Formats: sequence, structure tokens, C-alpha cells
Amino acid sequence: MMTAELAARGADVLAVDIAPQLLAIAERRLPDALRPRVTFAAGEMTDPGLGRFDHAVAMDSLIYYSTADIAAALAKIGDRTNRAIVFTIAPRTALLMAFFGLGKLFPRRDRSPRMVPQAFGALARTIGPGLSRVDRVTSGFYISECLEYRP
Repeated sequence: MMTAELAARGADVLAVDIAPQLLAIAERRLPDALRPRVTFAAGEMTDPGLGRFDHAVAMDSLIYYSTADIAAALAKIGDRTNRAIVFTIAPRTALLMAFFGLGKLFPRRDRSPRMVPQAFGALARTIGPGLSRVDRVTSGFYISECLEYRP
């Protein structure tokens, strides 16, 4: 869990999720020694009431957003972030787009992925300077691209 790793390295962490049930699981799994360094908050990650940050991390949080919505979310978070936002997207690859299309052939549309595959070039044109690639993670059918945005 990234929250525990960051806290173990000395960071004060605010862990935000829109699903309180997932936060409860994360809180139960957090070692007692790290609890003073972590605050859990249910809500929307772009909420200005969450405060300011040195860094922000959004792992698999923006994979359901359109390009324009990713840019808007990064702008809202970026206004309150001193250094960098690290986030992941579902990269627009031929294999992922084939799976995405195949899922729509089945009678129930909800079998297709709900994530929105993103092309880095389109994101870079929409977001502008400050966006860079970090790495791509591929494990079995899981493909994710890690990006960094410096507001």
C-alpha cells in the first residue's frame, strides 16, 4: 500500500478516496506505528478543502476520466500542489483498444471496460507544459502508464 510506504519514509500522508469502504480497509491494514502520520478522508480528491500538498499521487484514480476531465482535475489539484502530481492512466494501446472494442460486442454494454484509454500526445496537448512520462507497468492484462505533472 502506497500510503504505508510513504508514511514509513517519513511523509505526512492524507489518503483520500471517494469510497469510505475502501478507506476503512486501508485504515485497518495500516500498521499502528504509522497511524500518527496518516489521515484518511472520504471525498473528492479535487476538493480545495483538503488543503495544500508538496506532492500528490493519484494511482488509477484518473483512468475513468476523459482527457479534458484529467486536465481539469490536474489544474484543481495543481493549484494546491507545490511540486508534482504523479498519476496513472490507461494508455491507448492497440491491445487495450481491441479489448475495449470486444467488450462492446457482448449484449450487456457494462462488460466493456469503463476506463478511458488515453494517448499521451493528446494529454500533453491538452495539459500543456509540465507533463512527462515516468514509466509503464505491464503485468498480465494490466497496463498502466505513470505520468508526472509539475504545475
